[in-house]
Amino acid sequence: MILCVVTAFSSCSTHKQADSFNLSPDDVFVLNESDIARETWMINNTIKGEWTYSGPSVDVSGKNLLAGIGKPLAKSKLKKKLKNAYKKIGLTKIKPQFAFNSDGSCAIQILGKKVNGTYNYNPDQEKITFKWHGVPITARLKRDGKKKLHITFDADKLLSLISLVSSFSDSSAIKALGTLIDNYDDVMIGFEVKK
Repeated sequence: MILCVVTAFSSCSTHKQADSFNLSPDDVFVLNESDIARETWMINNTIKGEWTYSGPSVDVSGKNLLAGIGKPLAKSKLKKKLKNAYKKIGLTKIKPQFAFNSDGSCAIQILGKKVNGTYNYNPDQEKITFKWHGVPITARLKRDGKKKLHITFDADKLLSLISLVSSFSDSSAIKALGTLIDNYDDVMIGFEVKK
């Protein structure tokens, strides 16, 4: 009879079995490229598809007044202001669109201009990083069921995205949007999008 004590870091085997298997930690824990590609494809598949703007999205974090009791009120108030600001720069007329593919490629269309690039999505951190011509822009991506996403950016990143994608010429409207956001600490703004 063989008596084995199994722990989280050991396995049960006789001396003969141990010699025949001769496994090292590298044999067990090494990930190859196909493992990583498969995992990435599965993660990307959770947001795959074409998503169209349905309204502004606001995310408030931090430990200030907005993150406490006033958070729901502040979010609601800021959403209304954003909706008006988005309308003034034309985002509600020509709705932003995001297209995500399982292979990590994406396309974003803002104010009628389309840019193709890549993305890296980390659902555990609710973080997505877009890249165009080597320029990364990071956002928070929260799934809301299977048919809705909230994609929010630090204010300066959103303004950069709008300027980059659309070649937007009305700097006064961009400046007004920036001024609106400057009045709030720890606020991320962006888009609620639906399939």
